[in-house]
Amino acid sequence: MNKSRVYICMWDCNGFETIVDCTSWERESFLNTIAGKELKPAPVNLQAMCMRAQFNPQRNPEIWSFNTTEDIDADDLWKLADENPQSLVDMIRDRGKKLYGSSLTTPARIT
Repeated sequence: MNKSRVYICMWDCNGFETIVDCTSWERESFLNTIAGKELKPAPVNLQAMCMRAQFNPQRNPEIWSFNTTEDIDADDLWKLADENPQSLVDMIRDRGKKLYGSSLTTPARIT
């Protein structure tokens, strides 16, 4: 069985703002749901992230969820986000699930 990690991330034209490992929370929530226990809050506030994105459309924000293999941790992803953010964005767009974001439909008038 392949184990994987679940991440939520947010970026905009200025780079990555958030890369959060939600793996433990997801697994714990699954078990607590089965056991009828109260769920703990998520490690990231998705509603706040969406509001931030909505109020800053000029920065073209995107929020995604994606999975990696167990051996890739948040530090590895942050290192890649710093060194080569576009390759990380391309990988996430190719393999992840978009939670929020709109594609640029018109070219920038001022660059």
